[in-house]
Amino acid sequence: MKRIIGVLSLLLMLAATVQAQRQEQEGDDRESTTLFSTLGGGMDIPPYRIPGITCGKGGRLIASAARLVCGTDPGHGQVDCVVKISDDNGRTWSDEIEVAVGNAALINNTRTPMEAAYGDPAIVMDRQHNEVLVMAVGGCTVYTSASTNRQNPNIIAAIRSMDGGRTWQKPVDMTEQIYGLFDSGKPMAAAFVGGGRLMQSRLVKVGRYYRLYAALAARPNGNRVIYSDDFGRTWHALGGANATPIPDGDEPKCEELPDGRVIITSRTSGGRLMNLFTYTDTPTGEGQWEQQTKATMSGLSAAPSSNPTNGEMLIVPATRNEDGREVYLALQSVPTGNGRNNVGIFYKELSDISDLHNIQAFATGWDGFYQVSNTASAYSSIELQADARIAFFYEETLTKWGTKPNPTSTSFPQGSGQHNFDGFENIYIPLTLQQITHGQYTICRKLNRGRYLRSYFNALIDETELPAETKEAIKAKVARLKAQPTMKQIDDIRRRLQGEKRLND
Repeated sequence: MKRIIGVLSLLLMLAATVQAQRQEQEGDDRESTTLFSTLGGGMDIPPYRIPGITCGKGGRLIASAARLVCGTDPGHGQVDCVVKISDDNGRTWSDEIEVAVGNAALINNTRTPMEAAYGDPAIVMDRQHNEVLVMAVGGCTVYTSASTNRQNPNIIAAIRSMDGGRTWQKPVDMTEQIYGLFDSGKPMAAAFVGGGRLMQSRLVKVGRYYRLYAALAARPNGNRVIYSDDFGRTWHALGGANATPIPDGDEPKCEELPDGRVIITSRTSGGRLMNLFTYTDTPTGEGQWEQQTKATMSGLSAAPSSNPTNGEMLIVPATRNEDGREVYLALQSVPTGNGRNNVGIFYKELSDISDLHNIQAFATGWDGFYQVSNTASAYSSIELQADARIAFFYEETLTKWGTKPNPTSTSFPQGSGQHNFDGFENIYIPLTLQQITHGQYTICRKLNRGRYLRSYFNALIDETELPAETKEAIKAKVARLKAQPTMKQIDDIRRRLQGEKRLND
C-alpha cells in the first residue's frame, strides 16, 4: 500500500511540475488586465498609484487606487480614490467608480481640511454583508514633514459603501478617534493606514462582523496596529496605547495565522520587518506583541529589493502535492533586484512548530519565489479569490510626465518648488497557487484546521517545560479541537500553557 501511495504521489508531483512548466513557458501570455492606466495619459490626465484588492460577499472583487490629480501624494494637491468591481472572478470589470474626490481649492497654509485629498486607499469588503470600507489619507499634510504634527496631523478618512462598492457615503473624519488611542501612551505626531488591502479576520467575530485590522505608518516610534469589531466605525489599539510592534517600521500590512495570531509586516530595505501578536483574551483584545524581526528571505535565488517598497502578505490553506499533506502557505509580495523592479511573491510553507513557534521562526526559512514582473514595478496587493486563484494587483511601468508647482499647504512644501507628475500601470493578474509555487502546492478550501492545530499545539506542549500531568491535561483540551476550533478554545489552551509556565519558572 505504501508503495502504491508513493507512486501516486510521484505521479501527482510530475503532473503538477508539467503544468507549472507549461504556465512558465506561456510567460507573457498570462491573463492580465490593466485596471488603471497612466501610460496613455499626459500632463492633463491624472496618473494612478497605490493598488489594493479585496474579495468579499458573493466573491465580488473590488480593486482600488489613488487617482493622482496633482500627480503625486496627498499634501501636494488633489488626490481622489477610485475603484473597479468584478463579479466574475476578474474576467470583466466595471467602469471606474469614484469613492471620494478631493478639492484642491481647499488647500491653504492655515488649516488642514480633510476634503482636499483622499490618497493611499486601504480597502476591504465584508464577507457576509454588502459593506465596503476604505481608509484614506485625507487633507493636505505630508507625512514626513516636521510641520505635520499632533496639532496639524495627517487626516485619516473613512469612506463606506452599503451596496458592495457601487455608491459611496460622505467621508468621515476618524483622525481624533484613532490618534487618541495612543495619546495616553506613546502619542503619534503623524500617521496613516498602510494602503492596499485592509485585513479582515477569518476567525474572530465579535457581534455582527468579523474583526478588521489596520496597520499604521506612524512617527515617532514606528508602526501600530488597530482593530475594529464594528467594521471600522470605532477602533482599538492592539496591545494598548504603548504598543509599538515595529519601532523602525515604514508602510505596513497585517495578516492572520491559523490560530488567530496577528502578523504585521512592514516595508524596509532588503526584506520585511515583522512582529507577531498573541491573544490571551480575543474578545477583549488582550495579549502581547513579541519583538521586531527582519525577514530577508536569505538563501533563495531572488532577494528583496534594497529600495524599500510596500508589498502585502497573504496566508492561504494548501495541499502539498508531493504527499497530499494539508498545510498553510505564507505569501509575501515585494520587488526584487536593485530597486523598484521585478515584483514577485516569496512563499513559505507553515507546516509545524519550527515555522510557527514565534516571529523568529516565522521570519526565517522561506522556501521559494515566483517572479511576476520583469521590469519597473513597485507596490502590490494580494488576495484569495472565490475561484481559488490568487488575485495579484500591482504597479508596473513607471511613467513620468514632468513636474508641477507645489501648492500652498500647511506642511512641506508650502508652495515652494515642484513635484513629480508620474504613476504606473495598475495591473491585475490572477495566478494559481501551483503557478506561484512551481507545482508544489494547490489551494485547499476544506483544510481541517483543527487537525492542523492539534499537531501544532501538541508539539508546543512537548517543548514546554511542564509537569507530565499538566501536559496531559492541556493535551486533553487540544484533543477536543474539532475541524474549525473557536478562538475561545484556542485562548484557553494558550492561557493554560502560559499560566502553568509562569507558575513553574
